[in-house]
Amino acid sequence: MEIELIVDGKDIPMNNFVERIIIGVVAGAVQSLDGVDEDWQDLTLTLNRG
Repeated sequence: MEIELIVDGKDIPMNNFVERIIIGVVAGAVQSLDGVDEDWQDLTLTLNRG
């Protein structure tokens, strides 16, 4: 899996440890949701602070 973090248009580099944590938490949560195929290929998550 690959992950990319962009904050306010700026690409933010992450080390392998942080990448693995974020991928594990997000992918694990999403895979447990009804309606998500086991073999999903792409995931987009957008967070906006309002």
